[in-house]
Amino acid sequence: MKQEIERFKQLILKNKEKKTAVLHHTDPDGICSGVITATALERISGKKPLMFHQNPGKVTVKPSTVKKLKEEEIEFLITTDLSVDQFPETIKDTEEFAEILVLDHHKTYNDLNSSRTLMIKSQDLTGEEGSQYPASKLCFDLFSELTDLKDLDWIACIGLLGDNAYNSWMDFVDGTMEKYYIKEKPEKSVLFEVKKLIESIEVMDLSKMDDLIKMFLSAKKPEDLLKKDLLSELDEMEKEVAYWRMEFEQKKEVFPEKELIYFEIKPEHSIKSVLINRVSDRYKNKTVIIVQDFGDSHVYFSARRQDFKVKVNDLLEKSIEGIPDSTAGGHIPAAAGKIPREYLDKFKKQLIEKA
Repeated sequence: MKQEIERFKQLILKNKEKKTAVLHHTDPDGICSGVITATALERISGKKPLMFHQNPGKVTVKPSTVKKLKEEEIEFLITTDLSVDQFPETIKDTEEFAEILVLDHHKTYNDLNSSRTLMIKSQDLTGEEGSQYPASKLCFDLFSELTDLKDLDWIACIGLLGDNAYNSWMDFVDGTMEKYYIKEKPEKSVLFEVKKLIESIEVMDLSKMDDLIKMFLSAKKPEDLLKKDLLSELDEMEKEVAYWRMEFEQKKEVFPEKELIYFEIKPEHSIKSVLINRVSDRYKNKTVIIVQDFGDSHVYFSARRQDFKVKVNDLLEKSIEGIPDSTAGGHIPAAAGKIPREYLDKFKKQLIEKA
């Protein structure tokens, strides 16, 4: 662990004068890890890095993103909460013009470490399953080795709540809440409201994401983010999620012998991740699968299993075997992917067989 941290520190200090970009995921843990990283870099170098994000759900670096980074003459790229090692080709392309630091907590698919790239996964530091050490806390801990980030602890807590890691970091979250005089339970607190706000922007109107990030970068406390012009998106998302939760309870398919619950939705917005997080809280000892169909070329799915009895990342990977143009991956308790919609019956069949 000490060796990895030392390599991290050397890489940051070596590149602090270079033009830097932070590429982050768009969910709460991704936003929080990106904001923590960007703030830390500015404190270390005095320079603001460029912040980039891709479409929701995109966890590898797209070729179009590589092109954009090159056009911006980026010399140092940091990715947070992105499983970029699932598609290493674009990392190799980026290495031609930039050094790279990958900070992530998803399952390791390929070793990206080279003379130009350093990849640190949470599990590399702890030996524990990465889902319990989200990227926001990883970035907070690593960059705290180089600069004072005590005032960003509440941002790390939002990321932890976003990735359902409160139980693993209870003392840290509870201590932070006490510091900011937050007396409610975490799931009733302002931290959780901000988590839901991030989810609503990701789901309802991604065009507002840049505005949200700017607010994050200047916020001193979580209440600073609860602005009326953004909260309207949260209200709309909650209405749609509430509708599909009722539909789920009435129309879900249950396979008792497999401890499996399967449900297909055709929502107006991409709510599957928010929806499955909510319903899986009620079915912690079941494997829950939600498939989202917008009627286009692909359908998208998410899986949850909160008791860790089934590795849902492995389950989804096995369920897409033999299906072209498909992807699957994630954590043991939470994973996602996509398939061409004409293969949905095959996916469902294989899913039930493998469960």
